[in-house]
Amino acid sequence: MKGVVSMVSWFKSRKKLRKRRHPPRELAPVEDIVEQGLLVADVAVRLSVKNAIIMNALAAHVDYSEEHVCQLVRDALTELADEREADAERLDEVVQEIDRFGHSGWGETDYSRDDDSTLEHRRKVYRAVAATLTERVGDDSYVQKTAERARTDAWAEIGESLKTKAEHPYYGGGKHDDYLEHRQERIQSLIEKDLTRLVQQRQKKKR
Repeated sequence: MKGVVSMVSWFKSRKKLRKRRHPPRELAPVEDIVEQGLLVADVAVRLSVKNAIIMNALAAHVDYSEEHVCQLVRDALTELADEREADAERLDEVVQEIDRFGHSGWGETDYSRDDDSTLEHRRKVYRAVAATLTERVGDDSYVQKTAERARTDAWAEIGESLKTKAEHPYYGGGKHDDYLEHRQERIQSLIEKDLTRLVQQRQKKKR
């Protein structure tokens, strides 16, 4: 009987050890992590806007106006800010659960009161990133620079894709009357179908 009790105690101790998946460690300064998070956000915003410009140009055959592109930037910034604020709010819930029950599970991780400093650190990071992204929504200089860079990247990618496809003999040229007669139709087909599919494939590979 004593052996059974010892085994049960051993399993309980092992269970506690498995839950403790993030040992105490020295945390990097909040400002450093926020800076890194904002760099990632910059890339994410430009990529989102660039892809929107590309798909609009291919599907609707028009280029977004400068103001429209700027609005895309603001929308992307707002979406990211909302996501980071939602992360912070989720950590608020985790802290409340720890206060009530002594622990809280989030995903595959179990948090306890020993994780208070880590959770507070993350909350500060999320909220600082969210606050800065929200400020950038109203920063016309930042929005315009980001919009211009996204637009430049988009048309560079469209141009490169167009060049790649246009080098194919089917589109590239020909002297026969029948070819010349239907050349414009082939080019239109390139823009509407083939180029769209090519850009989509390139975007999937980048992910």
